[in-house]
Amino acid sequence: MEKGDNSTVLVIDDDLVVRDSIAAFLSELSYRVVVASDTNEGMDAYHSSSPDLIICDMNLKGDCALDFLRDIFQQVSSQPVIVLSNKEVLDDVVEAMKLGASDYLIKPVTELILLQLSINSSLKKVQILKENEAYRKKLESINHELEYNLELFETDQQAGRLVQISMSPNPPQVLAGYEINHRVVPSLYLSGDSLDYASLTKHSVLFYLADVSGHGSSSAFITIFLRFRTEQMLREQSQVPFIKKLTPAEILTRLNKDLIDAGIDKHITMFVGLLNRKDNRLTYSVAAHHPLPVIYKDEKASFIEVKKSSFPVGLLPEAEYFEESIPFDKASLTLCSDGILEVLPQSSLAEKEKRIIEVVEQSEGKFQLIREAFNLKNLHNIPDDIAVMNISDL
Repeated sequence: MEKGDNSTVLVIDDDLVVRDSIAAFLSELSYRVVVASDTNEGMDAYHSSSPDLIICDMNLKGDCALDFLRDIFQQVSSQPVIVLSNKEVLDDVVEAMKLGASDYLIKPVTELILLQLSINSSLKKVQILKENEAYRKKLESINHELEYNLELFETDQQAGRLVQISMSPNPPQVLAGYEINHRVVPSLYLSGDSLDYASLTKHSVLFYLADVSGHGSSSAFITIFLRFRTEQMLREQSQVPFIKKLTPAEILTRLNKDLIDAGIDKHITMFVGLLNRKDNRLTYSVAAHHPLPVIYKDEKASFIEVKKSSFPVGLLPEAEYFEESIPFDKASLTLCSDGILEVLPQSSLAEKEKRIIEVVEQSEGKFQLIREAFNLKNLHNIPDDIAVMNISDL
């Protein structure tokens, strides 16, 4: 016979022969046995021994076993109980099973092996219940921890978003006779899109639009790095007399080296432009940025021409960046990150690009009208960050 596991079994039966035979059988199986002749003794034994299982006769003389079981299940609803009964009186057995009894046997129990099987089954059931309860509590603990961490994460993200907003230029601004406006719509709290603009001299304005690969905090940190690094370049330009002239291509070259030297597994598509009021020209360099900026002039809109584009910043150490220059007089320039393509309803890329041209042309290159046409104010739960910047010659 399979041995028990030293579990404590409380046997309640007013028939001494039956009680002793069951007790002797269970003792041989290495169970710790506690006996009682009625429910009063049984309740005392229950409290003093905390049994793992109860075997209770339902036909105790002058006693109500059902009341005893009700009291037990009120205290421990998962308590395993095996009830014994004569086959002529099974109503109490049915009620006991409804209360929570795990099994029943018909007296006389001539095959004690059946009692052992019933005990094993009952203890296994309660063990499963205990394990499930432990798992449930563990899951509740994990869920509480996740909720707490999520709150911390959202707080951190909101704080990071405030940092991004505080570091971004406050639109609209007029620099060297150019009005510059923008809007960034993040797909999460933090944005991987970045833009900035500042006076290089009193006659020139430097600006860029960048889209960092990926989403979330890691991409947002790179946008902060971009702003810090470009501001550092501007300071160096003004403070060091013989430093190499700061141009759009030079900015991309330096940023490319910075990211690769740092070993950051991120790359950035960028458009960097330099507007000069003296000769009314726009000089620019493109690092795989798409869609290209749209220029509006003489009531017509078109994508800016790019004869030479290069790899994203931070991708290849040998990447070379090129510059082009076009007249920029009584015109406007609208720059979008590729997130705008995700929210346009058109099915093909060509149709989406055509729609961007239409929006700029119908809006006459005016930022407020472009923003309304793209519905930037009401976009939520978007798949990718969206940044739109507009520069108009006043």
